[in-house]
Formats: sequence, C-alpha cells, structure tokens
Amino acid sequence: MNKISFLQLQNEDSSLAERMAYIDFKLRFTGFINRSDLNDMFGLAEAAASKMMKKYTEIRPNNMEYNRSLRANAITIDTFEPLIIVDAETALGMLANGFNKHKLIDKPMLSYSRVGNIPNKLSVDSVSKITRSISCGYAIHTNYHSTSSNKKEQRTLFPLAIVFDGKHWIFRAYNENDGRFKNFSFTNALNVIEDSNLIRDSFKELAQDKEWNTQVPLLLIPHKNLTKQQQQDIKLDFGIKDESKIILTERAALLWILKNQWFIDDRTDSEILKDTELNKCKFYKFKLTNKDMVDVMTENLQPTIDNIK
Repeated sequence: MNKISFLQLQNEDSSLAERMAYIDFKLRFTGFINRSDLNDMFGLAEAAASKMMKKYTEIRPNNMEYNRSLRANAITIDTFEPLIIVDAETALGMLANGFNKHKLIDKPMLSYSRVGNIPNKLSVDSVSKITRSISCGYAIHTNYHSTSSNKKEQRTLFPLAIVFDGKHWIFRAYNENDGRFKNFSFTNALNVIEDSNLIRDSFKELAQDKEWNTQVPLLLIPHKNLTKQQQQDIKLDFGIKDESKIILTERAALLWILKNQWFIDDRTDSEILKDTELNKCKFYKFKLTNKDMVDVMTENLQPTIDNIK
C-alpha cells in the first residue's frame, strides 16, 4: 500500500486524501508535524489525529519518525518520498497563506491563465530545505549567486522569513559571513545544504532584525512629470480616491523593492537638479513626499535596505 498516490486517495476518500496531503506537506516544508497541527487544521481530537498519523505511516512508511527533542514527528530526509506533487511556488504560497487542498488539483472555478509563467523556475528541493530551516531554526550552506558581484559565493545563512513582491519569492536571513540581516532570492540560492547541527542563536532571530521590525510610513502622490491621463490611469490602477495620494507603511527591509517596483522618486532637490543637468530622463510613477521622515526613521538601521544581495 505504500505506493499509493494522492490521486488514488482522492478518488477513494477525498477527506482522507486532504489529511494525508496536509501531513505530507507539513513534513516536507516545515520539517515536522504533531497532533495539535491536525487539531488546528481539521479540528481532530487527539485519538483521531493519532489515527491519521498512523495511516500516513502506512502509506509512506519511511517519511517520518518521532523526534523526542521536538516532541513531534520529524521528516526523515534521506528516505522521504513525497505523497503529493507540488511545485515550489505553490508551496510557498500555501506556507504564506495557509494550506489549500484545491491548489493540489488543477480545477479552476473560472477560465484562468497566468501570463509569463516559467515552469520549474524555483527548485522545490532547494525551497523545501530553506523553509525547513526557517521552521526548525538551523542553518543552510549555499553557493549563492550574488547580483552585486556576479559570483557564486559560499554562504552560511539562517533563513528567517519568506517574502513575495508580486513577482519574485525572497527570503530574509541572517548572513553568518558578515553578521547582517539581508534579503536573498530563492532562485539565486544554489546547492543548498541543510545543517541541523548549526542552531540559530537568539541574536540571529527575526525579532532582532531592526530593519524587518521597523514600519516606515510612506506618503505617495502621482508624479508631476506624468501627463494628466497617465496620472488618472495610475489612480485607477492603485485605487487612489479623491485625495490623490496613497498612504501606506512598509518594512524598512523591503523599501528598496517597493521603490523599484512602484517607480518611486525619492530624490532630493539637489539630486533632481543634477539629473536635469545631465539630461537623465528617468520614469517615475510616484513622488515620495515625506522623504525627510523616512530618512530619519532609517538612518540608524544597518545599511542593507537598498538591495537583494
């Protein structure tokens, strides 16, 4: 019975299939599962949750074992054989927004197509290693492709959180090599190796990441260099009402991403004058009108808010 597939389970018992898929997903992408997870997800009592664990072990006997230190059933990485087939982007989406059995079945409620979808852009194996390290609190080693130096540098990272900017999946991590919190691209993390023996220290936790925990208010207005029609289009695209402005807050660690994606002009008057003299015609959608406040709030933070490293 251990070779049964998720599709077979789905056809035989959809309720059981959902529970088995959840256990499989939780093991693979967080590294462990316990009875309380099944209670939270499905409202199962302790006895029923234990029954589901036993059933999963019958289907995939070499996928998990009880870990006394975790007080939970932990993945057996070397012998793990996934029950469900899930791509990395779907997995990250469910880690961010919650497990959804419908994501595992290609049955959209309405006709749907995604523009510019690149299959297998993300390695599900690498992603699962990184997300397990976030959940379990240990390090990864990776040959990271640095966009700033165009080199594949060996790094030891302690991943802490996942970020989606609307196009790319990113993870926040403490970089052991230089002792800083930074943003990293999932696609640039190559040859990922988990190191469960290298446990995250308290000063490397997300709670100690000042950039991540600093919320910066931004006041944006459509840029004056746009035509009236362009300004009107932007108002419609971003849901700007009569005030003709957007007020939002963003983590200091993610300001650079927002600035570039939204084409935000945060130049000083002297920088604007210099660009004009050099005839630099940059395109902007918005003007940041509270730059002084943003500068005050971010001036004492570590200098890593400008890029994905």
